[in-house]
Amino acid sequence: MQRMLGRILPMLAAAVALAFAGQPASAQSDKVFTLKYQHSYPPSLSFYNKTGMGFIKRVEDWSNGRIKFEVFEAGALASVGGMLEAVDSGIIDVSQSWGGFYVGDVPEADVETGLPLAWDEAYEVYDAYYNRGLREVISNAYESRFNVKHFPAIISMQYAIATTKPVANLNDLKGLKLRAIGVYGEFAQALGASATVIPGAELYTALQLGTVDGLIYDAEAMIATGLEEFLKTTLIKPNLNAGAGHWLINRDKWNALPPDLQKVIEDAAQFGNIASAMSYRATAEENVGVMRTKGVKMISLAAEDRAAADKVAHELWDKVAARSPGAAKAVEIVKQQQRDFGRMK
Repeated sequence: MQRMLGRILPMLAAAVALAFAGQPASAQSDKVFTLKYQHSYPPSLSFYNKTGMGFIKRVEDWSNGRIKFEVFEAGALASVGGMLEAVDSGIIDVSQSWGGFYVGDVPEADVETGLPLAWDEAYEVYDAYYNRGLREVISNAYESRFNVKHFPAIISMQYAIATTKPVANLNDLKGLKLRAIGVYGEFAQALGASATVIPGAELYTALQLGTVDGLIYDAEAMIATGLEEFLKTTLIKPNLNAGAGHWLINRDKWNALPPDLQKVIEDAAQFGNIASAMSYRATAEENVGVMRTKGVKMISLAAEDRAAADKVAHELWDKVAARSPGAAKAVEIVKQQQRDFGRMK
């Protein structure tokens, strides 16, 4: 019951806040601000059509049309890897992306996206960011290095290890070549697999040709991109990461917005995004069901393997913490959350 309340109460609080956040901004002027918005993933994925388009709609509605977005697909104005610099320079006004692409410039991004085996559900992400101070640490990491304003995008993924070969336990992952990004590449290697970075658009071909033996990816995205036809097994429990992406807004554009419109964006990111996260998770669960009907075997780690995976993950957390003072602060926030939840000492 206590764990159930831990899941429900933050969502109830967010729902109450959403009721207030959804009130349209009172116009301080009739000026319309048009912002160039670039996605980092294709329209078939929920990070685009739930998280991104949900944000766009709420901001345009809640601003009474005083904010409009000119929407660009991934790569249209800048490559996905170059989106951070593009927002910094003003080529893009607003980017929606995943911190794992930018860890070379922002080491704290490995904590931003979600450390392996830290967050199982969206309420844990929300709690870390908005109740425990992670938002301030991660936003400062971006804003102190680049001319941007940072907002977390809570996703609610079902992040899993899916393979083209039958897998029954952690030992079976050894020697496999997995597509995994950022800290999840390091996690795969620590489990005995090798890791490679392949753009999402190339995953279908990579699996088809046997370039990789599997991937660490969101269950929702696996079905959305048709990857299930190559998969034999998906390690679905535990959830490796409920996840967070981000929105970055060019700071000059942000400062040009009147305070009431800034609040619209703040509310759409903090409260409106929770509604999108719940829709996202529902789609992910539906797609897990699709994988089952397609014959992909869903497995859960046995207790002994789960303990081994936790040990590997926690050692990796410490490595991430050593990368910068900001990363150390961010990792400690996650660790304290885990202690409070009774999951680690």
